[in-house]
Amino acid sequence: MFYLLDATVDVTIVSPFSLALAVGGIFLILVYAYAASDAGDAIEFKYDTILRERMNQLDILDWQDLGEKAGLSRFGVRLVRQGDVGKLTLDQLRRLATVLNLNFQEFDRTLLALPISATITTNPTEIEELRQQCFRLREELQQQKIQLTTDFRRATFEQLQTLLTNYPAARKMAEAKPDMPAKNLSALFTPLENLLSSWDFKTIGSAWEQTAYNPQLHQPDVEDITEGELVYIRFVGYREGERILTPAKVSRTLPAGMRN
Repeated sequence: MFYLLDATVDVTIVSPFSLALAVGGIFLILVYAYAASDAGDAIEFKYDTILRERMNQLDILDWQDLGEKAGLSRFGVRLVRQGDVGKLTLDQLRRLATVLNLNFQEFDRTLLALPISATITTNPTEIEELRQQCFRLREELQQQKIQLTTDFRRATFEQLQTLLTNYPAARKMAEAKPDMPAKNLSALFTPLENLLSSWDFKTIGSAWEQTAYNPQLHQPDVEDITEGELVYIRFVGYREGERILTPAKVSRTLPAGMRN
């Protein structure tokens, strides 16, 4: 549930200072969302090709399906995709080996051309050997993980460079001229829109649009809004394909003094 204070506002004049602050906040939220959300699954990791081949043989649909069957979180699945299985518990490794129909003793050895076997070893010597191999893999992949993070940060900065370089000046101007029309700052949003497009994030609705309430796409401000009822979109939502990243926030009315 969300709350919005209704107030009579001149539509053409909005505090540019508040707008400029909002831009910075939106950027940080989106970067965090990308790193933590399903969009992060688009990164290609070292063992993805091998794992996909095995998953196709066993009718495992995607990374989410693998995680559900093996009892792993999204983070746990990514550790496997990176080859960083040394951070998983012994029980997690056993469940994963069973789901992928792999010999537990061989599981961490690059996952290439492994014999099909449902046998899980409990031999202490073999388990210790597995731990040592996992440790070596973790060291090997650490640099790769650092490089992936660096590449992501640089790519994001390049796309938002115009916004980030103009934001301090826009903020200073907003402080000096608090009555400056907000439309003078609208160009700042172009890099942000381009970034969303490159991530293939689509908006759910448009601001102040009237639409039929859909509980799959919308978050109402009161609990008694029924499906199909006409509502206004106060804040847009975002989706990636069929996945809803954040629903659009809707209300029966627009803020006081606002007209569609």
